[in-house]
Amino acid sequence: MTEFSTAPFTLSALHDNDSSFQALIEHSADLITLLNRDGQILYQSPSACQHLGCDRDRAPMHHITDCLHPEDRERVVRDICLSTPGETLTLCPYRVHHANGSWRWLKGTAVNLLDDPKVRGILVQSRDVTAEVLAGQRARALEGLSMALASTSTTDEVVQVMLLQGLEAMGALAGGVLLLDEGGTLVNVLGSAGYPERIERPWRRFALDTPVPAADAIREDRDVFLTHEDWQSMYPHLQHAHGAGSTAVLPLKSNGKVMGAITLSFQEDRAPSETERKHLRSVAAQCALALERSELHARLQTQERLFRKLADHSSDPVAIIGLSGMTQYVSPSVERMLGYTPQERIGLNVFEGIHPDDRDRVNRAFREAVDTRLPCLVTYRFQHKAGHWVWLESTGTNAIHDTDLRGVVVNTRDVTARIEGEQARQASERRLQLIGEQSDTLIRIYNPDGKCLYASPAAEGMLGYTPEELRTFKIGQVMDTAEVTAAWGAQTPSSAYQMRRRDGTFVWVQSTARKITDEAGTLVEMHVATRDITSRKEAEQALNLQLRRFQHLVDLTAEFAAQEDAEQHIQTALERCLNLTPYTYGFYFPVNGDTLIGSLRAGETAEQMLAWTLPLERIHRNGQVGKALRRHEVFFAGPEQTVFCPPEPLPRQVWTSLAVLPVVSRGVLRGCMAFGTNSRFEVDGDTRRLLTGVSEHASRAVERSAHLDDLKLSREETLRALGLALEYRDYETKGHTDRVVGLTQLLGQALGISGDDLDALRWGAFLHDTGKVAIPDAILLKPGKLAPEEWEVIKRHPGIGYEMLHHIPSLPPTTLEVVLYHQERWNGSGYPKGLTGADIPLAARVFAVVDVYDALTSERPYKRAWTHEEAAAQLRREAGVLLDARVVETFLGILNHNSRIKDPSHDPH
Repeated sequence: MTEFSTAPFTLSALHDNDSSFQALIEHSADLITLLNRDGQILYQSPSACQHLGCDRDRAPMHHITDCLHPEDRERVVRDICLSTPGETLTLCPYRVHHANGSWRWLKGTAVNLLDDPKVRGILVQSRDVTAEVLAGQRARALEGLSMALASTSTTDEVVQVMLLQGLEAMGALAGGVLLLDEGGTLVNVLGSAGYPERIERPWRRFALDTPVPAADAIREDRDVFLTHEDWQSMYPHLQHAHGAGSTAVLPLKSNGKVMGAITLSFQEDRAPSETERKHLRSVAAQCALALERSELHARLQTQERLFRKLADHSSDPVAIIGLSGMTQYVSPSVERMLGYTPQERIGLNVFEGIHPDDRDRVNRAFREAVDTRLPCLVTYRFQHKAGHWVWLESTGTNAIHDTDLRGVVVNTRDVTARIEGEQARQASERRLQLIGEQSDTLIRIYNPDGKCLYASPAAEGMLGYTPEELRTFKIGQVMDTAEVTAAWGAQTPSSAYQMRRRDGTFVWVQSTARKITDEAGTLVEMHVATRDITSRKEAEQALNLQLRRFQHLVDLTAEFAAQEDAEQHIQTALERCLNLTPYTYGFYFPVNGDTLIGSLRAGETAEQMLAWTLPLERIHRNGQVGKALRRHEVFFAGPEQTVFCPPEPLPRQVWTSLAVLPVVSRGVLRGCMAFGTNSRFEVDGDTRRLLTGVSEHASRAVERSAHLDDLKLSREETLRALGLALEYRDYETKGHTDRVVGLTQLLGQALGISGDDLDALRWGAFLHDTGKVAIPDAILLKPGKLAPEEWEVIKRHPGIGYEMLHHIPSLPPTTLEVVLYHQERWNGSGYPKGLTGADIPLAARVFAVVDVYDALTSERPYKRAWTHEEAAAQLRREAGVLLDARVVETFLGILNHNSRIKDPSHDPH
């Protein structure tokens, strides 16, 4: 704020009608108040009517606290009344009561002029910042709601977040989430909060044409804002269901279509401002997007279950055959067709069971499918488990390079009835003259041998062949898949499949077949009608691509929320971003000073590209990329843009298209993620926004990891300082704390203690004698032998230490066990509980061995320091009596090992 220098202020100047300063005060838009040293108001400028809705000439000498919000009174009065004379004080935003019952936010300055004989008061100048404060509150609430909604995956979770955080973000006392049913005629309440049950229960489900605000908003696709007066005039039949405040209904839209609404009830009875309405609409849009995402998620899960069940219950077996012919997988329907269970066929050679006369032909077809990588159809006989022969028709597709299949996928159906019918009779030849030969539907007629007898003129427009040319092909010769044959046999519409056009391109089609038989039921002809569905299929593929991309976004957000380790966070970002963008490989380079060290990587070609990362070694400090990273900005480069200095030849053979994302912590560049592909593409706006957000997420993860490391180090040093303080008060020799902590950690590791349990054991070593702070110096520091009553006081220190520490939530139970039980002994002679054997917690037994050893080998006023050999002998005597024998044995083994390592004469060979 700009400060203006003015002449000394005098109270008389305010009442001097000839004073130009009074004119300035009288016409100032800011609220100017003069207080005495007790906080009583001596004067307020006319702008009080604008800011507070009250007359400045109301009762004099009222106190400033009369209009301040209870939460702000103490702070404002303290800042104003205790300020130094002559000091100009900037006041943080505070709330004052408006005459209409609302609270307004003010912000300004206070000048202490109590010592000025012309003023004798405190001059406060403030302005209304309510709009700024409320805008900030709305922004924070919207950000919190967005993060909460991003972590949801089901509709129930979305509704709960909307009712808990959404209502708070909108400032509503109560609200509900409504959704249209699939028919679009009924409105269902998915959840509500804040409404009395007597009002909420009758409206959990109602028709869309019901005369209520929610139905009107959904039906007319408009926002509804109602004051109490509006409600009474527009919905008089609903007076029992409305409170004293205002109401709002906001439609929820998905792809421009209304899917439901949010109802809101507010405490104040007023029409919202345009800014408030925009905020409410923004929150409603966030909620609608989250509901749409949850519905898509549920739909994907349903489709996955459906596809799994189709594979299990299909009447036609599906098998995966390795290149050697071994059966790797076969679906359950093989038992209905051939009598074998899947387990009986898996691991066997697929040619075992094929009729000897057909085996060579099937083997050739199998090799053809492997070599040409095109679907191959073959008909043959296979022996049923019961002994008879079954005619099968199989289609083999090479899927060796598919990482999930790694074999030849074989689809098989039973064609025994068809083959036996073909062998038993000659098909009579007959033609149908079809109506509407000019139709764009392709009509074909086949005889029982699969020869095309007729093709309609639509063949040329759909496939590029004349009807005469198409008649030279048999069934399946222009098809990309043969799965349609099964649907033809059942006279049902086939699933979508591709047919090859004359120019080599493919067209998506769907066919319907009809069998023509004679009086005896013998097949005479097969009529096939085929429609071009390319446009529909392309739309489905685009939708599936979008759904997969959206699923990857959901998974990425969920994984970001669940992970704490910065390296794992960045690795996840690398892998997920390759699924969401056209880039094919990605690397992360941590920055150490001015050098790139180490790397994380993702992508199938990342290992191959590792040797090509050398040009990026100093990319963080030169060229266009270096400039962007120094500004902590995301950088994108297409195939026609140079990135190095000096410029490299274009186009680049590797890293043809490139994206570099900075990872920043505490204002310092910590590393960069680089995504690349060796093909040409131009990055779109969605990809830019996605990768920019990923860069921010990764930076926050690194920042959080650094903070956690600092906190852990601070806690460790604090506990060590407390242990040292106890050491200096007691008669312990210098270094006792560090020695017992170091030996305790070594012993714990040797006993298999690790992770959080090892940390807790080490902290217990730091704090084991905390209770001694309560022991009088006369007893604690007494050089001679303690009297029995003095010894009883000493024996209280474990319990005192436990009582002092167990209220600290960050100390784990293992730490407290060391403090309370480290003086317990194996035979029950210890204190304070007299525990025996394994009833003593392991952590306390471990520390007891270390504590006894250090006491023996340390010099005290009443004893000399024992040698290691003397102390080790004493520990062996106490093993199984006072100390845990297993722990003692492990401890002595550690000491012996360490002494051999430190002995320069020791030769391990």
